[in-house]
Amino acid sequence: METKQSDKKSLQEVINQFDLGNVKEFSGMNDGIVNISYNVKTTRGNFIVQRLSEIFDERTIQDYNEVQSYLRTNGINVPVLLPSIYGKPFHRNSHLWRIFEYIPNEALTEINPETALETGKVLGRFHRLMKGYRFKPRFSLEGFHDTEGYLKKLKECYESNEEKAKKVKDEYNFINSRIKSHKIPKGLGITIIHGDPNLGNFLFKDNKVVSMLDLDTLMEASELIDLGDAFRSWSQTKDNKFNPNIFYSSLEGYKSENPISYDESQVYSATGFITLELAARFLTDYFEESYFQWDSNRFSSSAEHNLARTKKTVNYYNQLSKEFAKRSHFG
Repeated sequence: METKQSDKKSLQEVINQFDLGNVKEFSGMNDGIVNISYNVKTTRGNFIVQRLSEIFDERTIQDYNEVQSYLRTNGINVPVLLPSIYGKPFHRNSHLWRIFEYIPNEALTEINPETALETGKVLGRFHRLMKGYRFKPRFSLEGFHDTEGYLKKLKECYESNEEKAKKVKDEYNFINSRIKSHKIPKGLGITIIHGDPNLGNFLFKDNKVVSMLDLDTLMEASELIDLGDAFRSWSQTKDNKFNPNIFYSSLEGYKSENPISYDESQVYSATGFITLELAARFLTDYFEESYFQWDSNRFSSSAEHNLARTKKTVNYYNQLSKEFAKRSHFG
C-alpha cells in the first residue's frame, strides 16, 4: 500500500486518542482487501492501526472486545484491542478506527503441510470453543455468505450493463452453471464461525500459528462455510495452483481438534461452493467497483482488477474440482 505524508497526520490524530506517543514510522499493509491497516511504530511501541470499511460499525468492535479474553484464555491468541482515552475500544472521526497491540510474526512465504496441520488445529479449536460459549454477535454483515443474494445481485448487474457484460459472458455462465451442483446443507454443524478464515487472517512464527486475526465477520452458520473458505485459501499457491497436500493436512489438523460428524465429500463440495461464491462476488464488483480494495499500481481500474480476480478464481476452481472428482462425487 502506498503511504503519504497525509497518512502520517491522520495516524497521529488517531494515535493521540489512544495516548500512544508520537508516530516515528509507519507502513501500509497490503494483505487486506476491505479494511485499511497500518503497522505503526511510536515512541511507546509498535501497534496495528486499522481504518474499518464503512460496511462495519461500532458493534463489530464491541463483538471482538467481548470474545477476545475468552479466546486468549482458552488457547487461541488474538491481538489485544486497546481502549481509547475515553475508555472505548475504538475512535470515530470521519472514519472508524481501532488499534491492536502488535504481535511479532514472520512472513509466511508459502504454507507447508506441517503448518497447514497446525492452522487446521487452530480453526478446529476455534469452532469447538465457540460451541461452548454463550455469545450472539451484535453485528451482522448484511448479505454475507448469502449465496442466493450474491447471484441475484450479479444477475441484476449483468443484465443492466450490456457493454461490461459482453466481456464476461463465459465467466458469468460458468459460475451460474457450476455453483448449482454444490450446496451447504442447512442445519449441519451450526456454531459461531469466523466468516473469513483466509490465510492472511493468521499470523505465523517458526511455522506455527501465533495469532488469529479479524473477527469482523463472526456469524452463526455452518462450520462448512469456514472449512470451505479456509481450505480454499490455504491450499492456493502463489502461482494460483491447488495444493492437495495442504488441503488434506489442513483437514487432518481440523478434525484432531473438532471431529466432524459429516462426510468428507461435503467438505470437498463446500470448498468448491465457497470458491465459486467468491468468484461471483469479484465479478459483481467488476460491475459495481465499490467493495474490494484494488491495486492502482497494477491495474487501471477496480473493474480490471476484479475481472482478473474472477478469472483467477475460476481457474483455481477448475483445478480443485479435478482433484476432488478423483475422490468422490464432486458437487
